[in-house]
Amino acid sequence: MKVSVIIPAKNAESTIKRCLMHVKNQIIRPYEIIVVDGGSTDKTREIASSFNVKVVQEPPHRGNIPAIGRNYGARMAKGDIYAFLDPDCFPEDKWLYNVIKFLSRPEIGIYSVIVRDGKGTLTSRAWHYLQMQIKYDFAPTRCMAVKKEVFNEVGGFDEKLPAGEDNDFTYRVKERGYKIIIDKDTRVFHDDDHASSLKGIVHLIRWYRQGDLLMRKKWPKRFKKFKTTNPLIRDHILPTIKSLKDEGPEVFILCVIIKLLSIIKHL
Repeated sequence: MKVSVIIPAKNAESTIKRCLMHVKNQIIRPYEIIVVDGGSTDKTREIASSFNVKVVQEPPHRGNIPAIGRNYGARMAKGDIYAFLDPDCFPEDKWLYNVIKFLSRPEIGIYSVIVRDGKGTLTSRAWHYLQMQIKYDFAPTRCMAVKKEVFNEVGGFDEKLPAGEDNDFTYRVKERGYKIIIDKDTRVFHDDDHASSLKGIVHLIRWYRQGDLLMRKKWPKRFKKFKTTNPLIRDHILPTIKSLKDEGPEVFILCVIIKLLSIIKHL
């Protein structure tokens, strides 16, 4: 199976080089690498071009809508599998091996890896620790691979959603009878500036809330006001308490703060 790696990127000069080095260092090499530039004003395009990969410009649009860049990259791709990767994510060398291993099974439509902390601050450790504890009913797009025929069958990502497009895409794939794989073992490190401070996390939560408001209309049985999509005690309260033992008191305090800030998302 041929894998097209699609990397939407905007002003990612600080991470795109490392990202591409990791993609090119895979045990199984990608069939092609496509960097979709979202209108960068830094050296993102220049750095990406130096790796001899395809660099394309996404169509002009208003606002920050990741779905547009991913869909455009998919239209340019020629592989049997589309592997979407954010430019601040660095996968270990067996990532594409696992992509092919799982997506070779006919019943599997999506394979997604839950990313780990690659920033190293206490706040980013707390953020990614909590993300790792959730039992996902959707496949996050930071590191998501999908079969070409499945992607085309559901019509790609919804470009009307500024956030939550990965939830929506996954639910439409599952509605057609495909299974999804959520991998928490393969190591993909995430160097996310937003997760490195509480201010950045507030920005993330507010951005996710925009998607939630739209998803409540599109998927009312899954998204409801004042209600988490995952069991509150199992996936939120207990993991926060567990962080004290696993990560220490400083990270535990930050986990508590992050969970309290997350209430914003559910208003």
